[in-house]
Amino acid sequence: MGVLKRIRGLLLDPESEWAAIEAEEPSTLEIYRDYVLLLALIPPVASFLGGYFFGFGPPHEVAHLTFWGGLMRAGLQYALSLPLLFAVSFVLSSLAPHFEGESNDARALALAAYSYTPAWLASLFGLIPGLRWLDILGFYGLYIFYHGLPRMLRCPKDHADILTLVALVVSISAAALHAWLVHILAPWRSLVV
Repeated sequence: MGVLKRIRGLLLDPESEWAAIEAEEPSTLEIYRDYVLLLALIPPVASFLGGYFFGFGPPHEVAHLTFWGGLMRAGLQYALSLPLLFAVSFVLSSLAPHFEGESNDARALALAAYSYTPAWLASLFGLIPGLRWLDILGFYGLYIFYHGLPRMLRCPKDHADILTLVALVVSISAAALHAWLVHILAPWRSLVV
């Protein structure tokens, strides 16, 4: 399955794409190698390029990242995002039985990874000054997640809305933890020109 075909299917026809994904039995390694490692690069690269070329901060205090400082921060963002995605999927797999679903770590990882697709793609707006607010388009991943949940974790439709809300809280918590760790380990103020 090609990455572009998978992305197009998830964005334009998630119901059909989840049916195809359900028939697959990918391992954790295959999901990471064939999909996550590539798409998870988009946010740190966009953040690095946007911070280096255009800077960030309030209009009267625009700061530009140094090349090496920005590269180090992007590498840290990328390195931390990979285990955090796995942690989110592990929590989802653990919670599924509480919503009459099935605990399956590999399927939960596929569900989380493919549902993050819009958020990863929306981070491209970070390249263009003034368009960062369009990151909100990443919330389309909730819709994708909602359609994949019954197929991947066998959660009945009448519980899918609650588990989707719980997944949103887990994802936001993971994103906050990710941002905090990056800020603590590589504060942007120490990396600016």
